[in-house]
Amino acid sequence: MFVDLAYDKANNKVGLMPKQIKKTSSEPALGVDTATIKSARRADEKRGSAQRRESSEASMDTFAEKVRPTSKRVVKDRRRKRKTTADVSVPQQQTSMSALRFALRASDIFWVTAIIVLGVWNGYVGMNDNGVIAPIAAAVMGSVIFITMLFANRAHRFAAAETLGQHMRTVMIAAFGALGLWLTIALITKPDTFLPDALAKAGLGATAVLFVLHALYHTQVKRLHNKGALAPTIVMLGATESARRLIEENAKTRELNILAIFDERLARAPHNIHGVPVIGKIEDLLTWDKLPYVNRIVVTLPGMAESRKQAFLEQVKLLPNRIAFVVDEFENLNHVQQRLTQIAEVGMREVTGNPKGGAHTAIKRLMDIGIGSLALIALSPILAIIALLIKKDSPGPVLFKQPRHGFNNRVFNVYKFRSMRNDQADLKAAQQTVAGDARVTKIGRFIRKTSIDELPQLINVIKGEMSLVGPRPHAVGMRTEGKDSMELVAEYAHRHKVKPGMTGWAQINGSRGPLHNGDDVARRVELDVDYIERSNALFDLYIMFKTLPVLLGDSENIR
Repeated sequence: MFVDLAYDKANNKVGLMPKQIKKTSSEPALGVDTATIKSARRADEKRGSAQRRESSEASMDTFAEKVRPTSKRVVKDRRRKRKTTADVSVPQQQTSMSALRFALRASDIFWVTAIIVLGVWNGYVGMNDNGVIAPIAAAVMGSVIFITMLFANRAHRFAAAETLGQHMRTVMIAAFGALGLWLTIALITKPDTFLPDALAKAGLGATAVLFVLHALYHTQVKRLHNKGALAPTIVMLGATESARRLIEENAKTRELNILAIFDERLARAPHNIHGVPVIGKIEDLLTWDKLPYVNRIVVTLPGMAESRKQAFLEQVKLLPNRIAFVVDEFENLNHVQQRLTQIAEVGMREVTGNPKGGAHTAIKRLMDIGIGSLALIALSPILAIIALLIKKDSPGPVLFKQPRHGFNNRVFNVYKFRSMRNDQADLKAAQQTVAGDARVTKIGRFIRKTSIDELPQLINVIKGEMSLVGPRPHAVGMRTEGKDSMELVAEYAHRHKVKPGMTGWAQINGSRGPLHNGDDVARRVELDVDYIERSNALFDLYIMFKTLPVLLGDSENIR
């Protein structure tokens, strides 16, 4: 037992005392077993060590996962996606700009001539003793001068970028220039015969009419330009320097509606060239459902890439769309002395024939509307009788609508009088008509033999889907000898470069009715292509006049 010294105040002395052992918080409280406490302490120490070990291992695992991941991390593709054909908007209602210009020129000729003749005649009657020769001569001279000045100043160009103010300035220069020239010539040649006042009034009247007409023209043409209905729709093959320059030039004039670019080397091609997207390869072009609404395919490869040009052409040459190569003068220039204006000069060379001019297109359309409307009105009693007979002969609708290929392979519904039993209608012409075909009704045999079943196609003509004269439209998916007819002849698609017709060069030359073998298909395609190359208004009239005698005298073809 330990002792310690202590001072006893009561007895005023120092003595020995037992040493006090201080209790600590670690000592067990009264009534608790010491062994149990020690066991608990060891358990706590083990748990603490395990938790520290687990924490350490977790930290190491996290670090290892960061350094060398055991699972692939999903990485978001941040690359810009390339546009596809589905993203390209293609205008489907299109108007020929060349045909529209021809119509507007014809309108100006009519109104200018009418106003000048009327004005001059009223001014001359009773004014002199020269009879009708002087006013007629003055009117003819004035009309010719006015129209010539309008044409010389290109007042009918109607460029997409031209404003109303710019256009009216052009018309003003042409009209006042014509008026001044007319008066000058009249006064110099016959000062006593020609009356300046009458000529001036007639000329000013013609000028006023031209101002009103061209304000209306420009408004309507601008509306069509904004809809994309006038500019030819273009796609390009090849994302090249020539394509870039052509797109840059077109941005200034907006004469073309360049939709997209296709390139076989898509991986190295840009996403777009000045806003025109590069959207796919030629395979994507060939399977594009909007391809029939593309007016022209332009190959923009340089001359040195002759093999690539040929490969491109082989893939697209059988399309009905017109194809052109860019003739790039840049390839033949001295690169040291080249000028910017020369570099921008990019022309195009057609390789599948040139399209018909605006006059041909406009006259053909006027003939279709005029003759087609008169024929529909004149034949309406016969059409009504045939409709009643069909209704009595067999159940079903009077008219039969069948999808057929038209201009540029566009699909439309052709109208015919129903000549077959309704439950055996063959929309795809998979089985062509044969002699004694059981599907044909009684009245059907008569209207097929006389081609009366084709008369409802006058509606297609007036709508603009067909023409009076042209290659006959074949059914979509028509088969010959078990194959698609278009697979039998390489040039088959060329017959779709014009609108289909109710009658045609092939029909009056014996190629009528079904096509039973490859030779039949080849013969018809040959005649159709021959018509396209020779087509004009007089040729169309000749074919129309020959059609009826040929139909009545044809006893060989099955119809």
